[in-house]
Amino acid sequence: MAVSTTPGTVWGTWINLEGGIHSEPAPVSFADDRVQVFVRGGSNVLWSRVEARDGSWGPWQQYPGVSVDGIPAPVRGKDGRIRVFYRTPGNNLQVITQTAVNSGYGPPQTLVTGIGDDPAAALGADGRVYVFFPGADEALWYIRHQDPQYTTYTSPVSLGGVIRATPSPVLDGGGRLVVAVKGTSDTLYTIQQQGENSAAWEAYTLHASNITSRPSVCLDAAGRAQIFYRGSDAAVWRVGQNIDYDTFGAAAQLGGQIVWRPTCGLAQDGRINVFVKATDNALWVAVQATQNGDLYNGFQSLGGVVGSAGVAVPVPNEENLLYVFVQGSGVARDLWLQRQTFV
Repeated sequence: MAVSTTPGTVWGTWINLEGGIHSEPAPVSFADDRVQVFVRGGSNVLWSRVEARDGSWGPWQQYPGVSVDGIPAPVRGKDGRIRVFYRTPGNNLQVITQTAVNSGYGPPQTLVTGIGDDPAAALGADGRVYVFFPGADEALWYIRHQDPQYTTYTSPVSLGGVIRATPSPVLDGGGRLVVAVKGTSDTLYTIQQQGENSAAWEAYTLHASNITSRPSVCLDAAGRAQIFYRGSDAAVWRVGQNIDYDTFGAAAQLGGQIVWRPTCGLAQDGRINVFVKATDNALWVAVQATQNGDLYNGFQSLGGVVGSAGVAVPVPNEENLLYVFVQGSGVARDLWLQRQTFV
């Protein structure tokens, strides 16, 4: 069976970007829509490669003075500059920031000391960057840009709760940030802003139990938050936001047998694609049957051999075609890319 994809496109051949990586890749788009992918290399060094206009890839670039543990979290701000947030081996939250749009990065800046796990970042309705992370007390914490100039950050604020993995934030179509977290006893919760740019948050809402991975969240074509996770049955499960941008539907199984968390992204035709590492160690994809629908086509293999790190969150290129990065298998641990191309 042919792999379901955006009409007019196909999935291409695998591209080896080499490098020897030690974490889930973390891609982001420049303001000019070129893709940059960050990875943690050996000795906790942060590296990246940038796509050129002709589709080739520039050389690996190392970031002096940066020591990263876990998975980096890049995000492009409303001002067009990328910030890369990460946890250091000493459990501090640091950031490097582009010195200008589409340019290089400045030196690392320490934002918070003594965090509990990797950070995740998202933009608020006014474009300020919010960074969420587990605290040393296992509660959910965040910082955000202090002003619309996007230069300074607030002190950390606790949202309470007890979380067991990196949170997954997204700005929904109603203009409020939604954060999905894995709680105690393998539970799925969300917490949401009370209003656009609000410092007040609603109470945590329980959506599911028996989740065995960090949740992943993306938006459907209507801007509704869609949460995917691995269940205790090793299948992919989904919890979707209702049209009120406030409540969520019941958890539903998508099938598959997977070994780590699913990741998801919105394709060119407005349908969500869900990517997983299956038990055969290949990359598989399931595609939403219809735009904004609740049903998904069955999982289909994209081949490859995925290593021990997770599958990256897909990122669109300048033509809005999805790129999916993975760590390869074996001692080499190369960075591999699978991408959509036009027929």
